[in-house]
Amino acid sequence: MKFVAPILGPVLIAIFISILIYPFLMWLKKKGFSYNVSILITIALTFVLGLGLLAIMVLSISQLVAAASTITIDPNSFLATYANQIVKFLFSNIPLENIAGIIEMGFFLLFAIIFLIYELPYVKSRLVKGLGAESPALKHTFDLVADFIEYFVIRIKVNFLAALGFMGIFVVFDINFAVLWGILTFVLGFIPYIGIMIAAIPPILVAWAKYGIWGALSITVLFVIVNTIAESYVFPRLTGKGLQMSVFVVFVSLFIWGWIMGMAGMFLAVPLTLVLIKYLENFDETRWLALLMTTDEGE
Repeated sequence: MKFVAPILGPVLIAIFISILIYPFLMWLKKKGFSYNVSILITIALTFVLGLGLLAIMVLSISQLVAAASTITIDPNSFLATYANQIVKFLFSNIPLENIAGIIEMGFFLLFAIIFLIYELPYVKSRLVKGLGAESPALKHTFDLVADFIEYFVIRIKVNFLAALGFMGIFVVFDINFAVLWGILTFVLGFIPYIGIMIAAIPPILVAWAKYGIWGALSITVLFVIVNTIAESYVFPRLTGKGLQMSVFVVFVSLFIWGWIMGMAGMFLAVPLTLVLIKYLENFDETRWLALLMTTDEGE
C-alpha cells in the first residue's frame, strides 16, 4: 500500500466522496425523478461544484504565491524570529507554486467521482446478484457503508458550519485569502484532533503579519471558541454514539495511515480504521481486537 500510495490515495478519496454523494442520488429518486434524470442532476451538480471549488482554490493559491514575499512579521515584534521561520518553512516546503499539479489532481478526482457515481448503483446490483441478497458479507458491507454515510454527512455539516464561522472571523478582521482559509479549515476538519490546528496556522500568521502579536492572539482565541462550539456542542448532539472508536485508536490511526499513504491516509484514517474494526468483528479469533479498538461511551 505504501509503494502504490500516490495512486491508491486519490482513488480511495474518489471512492469515499462518491459514496457520500450517492444518498443525494437516491433522494432525488424518492422525490419522483427517474433514474436517468436523477443521475444527470447529480453528475451535473457534482461537476459544477467541483469545478467551482477547484477554480477558487487555484485562484486563491495563485494570489497567495504572488503575495508570499509580503507576508513577513515585523522583526521588532514579540517572537518575530520564530514566526518568520515558520512562514519561511511553510512557503519552502509546501508546493504552492505547483498550480499545474493541483489542477491535474483536481480534474482526476472530479472525473473519477463522476464515473463512480454513475457506476455505484450497478455495483450494488452486481454484488447482490453475485453474493445473494441474504449474504452476511453483503449485509455487513451495506451496514458499513450506511455507517460511513451517516457519520460523514454529519461531519460535513459540522465542518461547513465551522468553516463559515472561521470565514466570518477572517472577513471581519480583513484577513487576506479568507475564502482559501475557509476551504482549508473545512477540508482539514476531516483529520481528527490535529487537522484544525494545522488549518489555523496560516491565517494566524497572516494576522500576525498584518496586526502584530495581539491580532494573532485574537484570531487564535476566536478560532478556539468556534472550534470548541463545533466539536464539543454541535458534533456530539448530531452524532449521538458516533463511531464508538477509541480516542487513542483514532489518534494513532492518523499516523499509521499517514505513514502508509501520506496526507490522503490522514484524511481517510477514520473510515479505513472503521473498515478494519468491522473486518475484525467478523471472526471469533479477532473479535477481541475489535472490542479493544472501540469504546462503550454513549451506551
